[in-house]
Amino acid sequence: MTLLELVIAMTVLSLLMLGVAATMGSGLTLVRNNRNRSVAANLASQEMDTVREAQFSSLAAATTTQTVGSVPFTVHRELTWVAKEATNGPCDATNETPQVLRVHVWVDWPDRQGIPPAVADTVITPPVGAYDPNTGHIAVNVIDSDANPEYGVSVAIAGPTNKTLTTNSDGCAFFAFLPAGTYTVTLNTPGYVDRQGSPTPTQTVGVTVGQVKSAQFDYDRASQINATFDAANGGQVPTNLPITIANTILVPSGTAAFTGSGNPRTLSNLFPANDGYELWAGQCADADPEGKDATGAVFYPGASRADPVSVDPGQSTSTHIALTPLTVHVVNQTGVAMSGRSVVLVHAADNVCAAGETHTIGTTDGSGNISLSLPYGRWQIQEQGHAVSGSWPTATLSPLDTLPRSTVTVAGVG
Repeated sequence: MTLLELVIAMTVLSLLMLGVAATMGSGLTLVRNNRNRSVAANLASQEMDTVREAQFSSLAAATTTQTVGSVPFTVHRELTWVAKEATNGPCDATNETPQVLRVHVWVDWPDRQGIPPAVADTVITPPVGAYDPNTGHIAVNVIDSDANPEYGVSVAIAGPTNKTLTTNSDGCAFFAFLPAGTYTVTLNTPGYVDRQGSPTPTQTVGVTVGQVKSAQFDYDRASQINATFDAANGGQVPTNLPITIANTILVPSGTAAFTGSGNPRTLSNLFPANDGYELWAGQCADADPEGKDATGAVFYPGASRADPVSVDPGQSTSTHIALTPLTVHVVNQTGVAMSGRSVVLVHAADNVCAAGETHTIGTTDGSGNISLSLPYGRWQIQEQGHAVSGSWPTATLSPLDTLPRSTVTVAGVG
C-alpha cells in the first residue's frame, strides 16, 4: 500500500509540475513578445524621427537591420508619392497628380508568433519649387500569380531620363516628375518570370505633362517541370523530341514548344499558373490530342489531353509524358531483312510547326526491326542514306488507337 501511495503521489506531482512548467513557458513567451513589440515600436518611432530630420532631397527608401538583445530587427522604410487626400496608393488611384510624399515604416523580427509588425506612417510636403510641374508620372503595378502585390521587385525605366526603383508593399513602383516622352519599363529580379516566361518583361509607356500613366505586370517566382518520356513497350525515344505545354496565359496560341535533347527533360522559367500546364510530346498540330488542322477540323474527335501538371512559385514538379509505340521493319528489294539500318522519321510542316520535325533513330536489329516510341501524328518513315523503290511509307499514330499497333514495313530499300 505504501508503494502504491508513493506512485500515485509522484504521478500527481508530475502533473502539477507539468502545468507549472507550461504556465512559466507561456509567461516567458508573453514577456519576450511584449519586449520585442516594444523595441520594434521604439525603432519605428526612431526611424520616423530620422525621416523628419533629413533633408527632403536626400530621402530614399531603405531597409536596415538593428540587433537589440540578440534579436535582429529589420526596419523597412518606403516612400510613395500620392495626392493630398489620397486613400489608396498611386497604382490604385485614377490619374491623381502626386502632391505629398507618404512615408510608411514597419519593423519586423523573427518568430513574431502572430504579432503584427510595428508600423508608423506620415506624409511630408515637398518644399516649394522642389519639382518641375511640367512633368508626368508612371505608376507600375506588379502582382503575383494569385494577384497579390509583389514586394521588392526591381523596376527600371529608360527614356528621356533613366531611373530604377523597387516595388513597395503594395506592389507599386511610382516614378514621379518625369520629362514627357516615351519610356521603356523593364522588370528584372533574378528567379522571377512573367506569364510568357520572360525574366525581363518590358512595356512601353508614353508620359504626358500632368498625367499618371500606368503599367501592370504579372510577375512571380519561376517554376520548373521535370518531364520524363515514357518509352512505349521499351521502344527507342528520339533524343531531340520537343515538348509542348498549353495554358491560356500563353499568347497568342495558348501553347509554347520547348526544344532540347535527352530524357528526362527540364522545362524552366515557367510562370506558376494556378491551373497548371498540359504537356505532350512533339510540336506539330497533330501531336496535340486535341489538335486541329488549318481549317479548324479536329484530328482526333473525342480524344483529350492528359491532366494538367500543377506548378507552384519557385518549385519544381516531376511528371511523365506518354508516347505511342511503333515497330519498323526494313527489307530490301527481294524481301531480305536489313540489319544495322538507321531509321529517320519525318513530319511535314503544318499550321503549327512551320519547319516540321525530323528525328534520326537507332539501327535495326538482326531481323530488320526497330521498336520506337513516338508522339502522335503522321510520320513518314525513311532509311538514312538509301533510296527506296516507290515511296516511303507513312504511319499515323493516334491517341484513339487500340494497341498493340501493327508493324510498318519499309520495303525495297537499296
